[in-house]
Amino acid sequence: MDKQFNFQEFHAIVSTLRSENGCPWDRAQTHETIKGNTIEEAYEVNQAVTDLSETGNSDNLCEELGDLLLQVMLHSQIAEENGEFTLEDVIDGIARKMIRRHPHVFGQATYNSVEEQQADWEAIKATEHPSDSGEPMTPAEELKNVPVAFPALIRSQKVLKKAKKHDLISFEDEDIFKDMLQSVVNLQMACGHSEDKDALSEMLGKTLFAVNKLAAKYGVHSEMALTKETEEFIREVGE
Repeated sequence: MDKQFNFQEFHAIVSTLRSENGCPWDRAQTHETIKGNTIEEAYEVNQAVTDLSETGNSDNLCEELGDLLLQVMLHSQIAEENGEFTLEDVIDGIARKMIRRHPHVFGQATYNSVEEQQADWEAIKATEHPSDSGEPMTPAEELKNVPVAFPALIRSQKVLKKAKKHDLISFEDEDIFKDMLQSVVNLQMACGHSEDKDALSEMLGKTLFAVNKLAAKYGVHSEMALTKETEEFIREVGE
């Protein structure tokens, strides 16, 4: 097929799939049933970016971005049928958010440093999701607002970054490494009683959390760091 479809036509295709004469599988889907698909497709995009860096072939990334876009379109179509929101609302919302969060591009704001810009970005974000009282979220509410559905390392790092922003715990290198070393000692002791899986799991969690403080402080994406090291291990074993 030589025709190149545009966004409006793609929107119509998804709407047709969900229509009375559409696909039974697509018609049966809900926000909940495709929740896992959305996560999987996001990971597929991530893998495609890695593959692109290694091979220089962008075809797979193009395809995977399409698969992820389909998830956005399906959620939006389901929402429109439920009377929740429309695809146009999604587009309008993200467009307004980008304009609001970039006053130095779309407004008159000026910044003297990247740090100053980032601080203003965070301040703007804080006004976008007020608490039930209408006031900006408290630090505790911000921590609770980090989605539980995130992979554990990513959620932990996001929670720790918010804790750092509000000075809830020390992020001095000395204190971070002290926590890391102490957690490793406790983990070693727990391994001496390996029949107590709960204690071992708790100490392992504390160790991972302590290491993640370092990632949060220095802006190293811990999930990506571990993924890269795992891939390196696989390559070394295969040599």
